[in-house]
Amino acid sequence: MDNALIGQAKTFILSDIKRELARADASEKLLGKIFLRLAGVSRGGGNFVAALSLLAYTEYAGRLKMNDFSDGNSRKNFDEFFADLGAGYKQLLTQHKIYKIFRCGLAHEYYVKKDCTIYMRSSKPLTAGIGHDGKNFFFVVEKYYEDFKIAFEALCTKLV
Repeated sequence: MDNALIGQAKTFILSDIKRELARADASEKLLGKIFLRLAGVSRGGGNFVAALSLLAYTEYAGRLKMNDFSDGNSRKNFDEFFADLGAGYKQLLTQHKIYKIFRCGLAHEYYVKKDCTIYMRSSKPLTAGIGHDGKNFFFVVEKYYEDFKIAFEALCTKLV
């Protein structure tokens, strides 16, 4: 894939999630609530669509990393880049079928295949934006985005 296309994809990817986080923030403020209502837009950010997008972007980044755009290696490509997001993510791959539970669940059923809450933000410090608390799974868009952005920018720098 050529550098211009990678740069364009990077811009779209990072802008999409940043916009949903900003929309979630705006809906918590009085003026934001008013403007969103006037625009006919519901409050909050698109937590499900942002989570699904981040998981699809993770698979795309894995394809870039592995230079593998063939069918049949989606999980492998996803796992390759998911591990690059940090130690907490890498550990999750050894404990759970993350690709099947999250990426396939959201992509094919628009719901995680296990009990899960998807948050836009969290007030707790997290080692990963996706995880299992011993009882339920969680996905925190802001944290996943932060970790994804660091790993994706490093990958793009390496590829360019």
